[in-house]
Amino acid sequence: MLSTPIHRILLLDDDRIQKILTEKRLLKINSGIEFVYFDLPSKALDYLKTEQVDVLLVDLNLPEMSGWEFVDEVEKVSSKSKVILQSGSVEKEELHRANSDVRISDIFEKPLSESDLRSILGL
Repeated sequence: MLSTPIHRILLLDDDRIQKILTEKRLLKINSGIEFVYFDLPSKALDYLKTEQVDVLLVDLNLPEMSGWEFVDEVEKVSSKSKVILQSGSVEKEELHRANSDVRISDIFEKPLSESDLRSILGL
C-alpha cells in the first residue's frame, strides 16, 4: 500500500540550530517539501487555523506551553496532520506516553538524523 505523499512539514522548536539541521536534511532527502518553521506555539497555532500541513514535528520543551499542551490545542484547530514529537532526551515516561497516545505517530530524540527523517517521510 502506498502512503500519502508528504508535501508540507511544520517544525515547532525554539532551537534555531535544530531548525537549520532539520530543514537542510529534509530538503536533501526531498527538495519538493515545503518546510514551515515556528519557534512559538501560539504562532504555529495561528498558522494551523488557516493552513494544513502533512506532518507536525513538535519539540516537547517549548516556551508558552509544553509539546503535549500544543498537541491538545492542535486538536481544536486541525486534526489531519501526522504528529511527531521530538526531545533532546526522550525519557521512558515520555516514550510510554507517546506510544499510548493515538494522536502521536512517533517520538524521536534530537537531533533528527537523515534516517529518522526518512522514516517520518515514509521512505
